[in-house]
Amino acid sequence: MLYELKAIRKRSNLSQKEAAEQLGVNPGTYRNWEQCKNQPQKSSEVKRLADFFGVTVSELYGYDLAAPGVIAAAMGIPDEPEPKPVRVIDKRLEAIGDAYEAMNENGRHVLHSVATSLARDPANAGGE
Repeated sequence: MLYELKAIRKRSNLSQKEAAEQLGVNPGTYRNWEQCKNQPQKSSEVKRLADFFGVTVSELYGYDLAAPGVIAAAMGIPDEPEPKPVRVIDKRLEAIGDAYEAMNENGRHVLHSVATSLARDPANAGGE
């Protein structure tokens, strides 16, 4: 069973509902995984869950149950999280967010005013 799933999710600052939505599973199904009532039936789903949270399969099950890597090896899957692809837009949005956080209130107000006026400008209507 996925004994460490709840702790791993909480470290990610996600609710059960958010985790379920982002994983594309029913919230009840996800809740049952956390409560150790059942677990994903396919090893690929367990691997996807580990990759989603950026942990190893062994971490999901808990290191105290087996030596690191043993569970993943028994399931025939790699025990390292796959690196999440970094999209250019994600990096740019992160930079924008950082710049916004660094602004004082006046700067944020100016930025909001500019964005609002751009949104209202008929030239930016996108083909209307």
